[in-house]
Amino acid sequence: MFLITAIGNGPHYIAMINRILICLDKSTYTDSAMDFACWLAKQHDASLEGLVVLDMQGIQRSVGAVPLGAMRFAKTSIAAKEKECHQLIEELLGKFTERCDAFGVRHTEFEMQGTPAEAILKESNYFDCVVIGLRTFFTYSSGAGGDEVYGTADDEPGDSLEEIMDHSLAPVFAVPLNWEPDDEFDVLITLNESAHSMRALRQFAGLYGHTKVNVTILNCSDGSADQMEMLTKAVAYLRAHGFDQVISRTESGEISNVLDDEFIAPFDLVVLRAHGKRGAVAEFFTGSLCKKLIERQSKPLLIANG
Repeated sequence: MFLITAIGNGPHYIAMINRILICLDKSTYTDSAMDFACWLAKQHDASLEGLVVLDMQGIQRSVGAVPLGAMRFAKTSIAAKEKECHQLIEELLGKFTERCDAFGVRHTEFEMQGTPAEAILKESNYFDCVVIGLRTFFTYSSGAGGDEVYGTADDEPGDSLEEIMDHSLAPVFAVPLNWEPDDEFDVLITLNESAHSMRALRQFAGLYGHTKVNVTILNCSDGSADQMEMLTKAVAYLRAHGFDQVISRTESGEISNVLDDEFIAPFDLVVLRAHGKRGAVAEFFTGSLCKKLIERQSKPLLIANG
């Protein structure tokens, strides 16, 4: 949905969150993601779609190579695992429906088959944003590990989040365990001169324009005139989109070191790009800021696409 109001010689477009895709898996991260998605939907009067993906390829891989004469056994094993997954899907969608009804949020449910990341990306094309756990367990082989508790060191997560944030057309909200809403909504936006960083700023403005948000724009630099001009223009850009409470802040040092747990503690959301100037996948796996914040799992992230 776009609101169009006449300003000057042309229309002024305000993007909003109207349709939210939430990705449901077998982990307790999904509980936090559901709470966040319902809260987000209430804030924007948006509708939710709960998506579960049946990882058929993962089920088939779990059976392994089938020797001659054992095809009947393999088919039986696959059928049993598929039935188990369908039961889990029904439970997940039932929990999602109950949660949405409790929040009073409009919702639909959808089940797909295929490679989880590919299925999610395909469906996400028709939504304003995606909500997903900071760790994902969509693949059949992923799980909570030996202790059967999610959020501990022996988790066996999949890589769906990395794949989704690398290719999604929609911005991605990644939610940690045990997320809870706060009375005020304080947002931290990391900013530098890169196109990826500017895209994060613009996408945040498009999603949250004219809503009650306290925004801090952070730049880690030497405080040069060029950097200060960039911050001034960024503040003006957000204020033009209806954000009344915007401040800028500069810090010296590497941004991944500046954003420790103490620094980000006051914020309810951190906005950043998925990647920086280097190649996307290469940077992610060599230690980008986004990767570090995902591993830390302390705050929800809004990860800009593109």
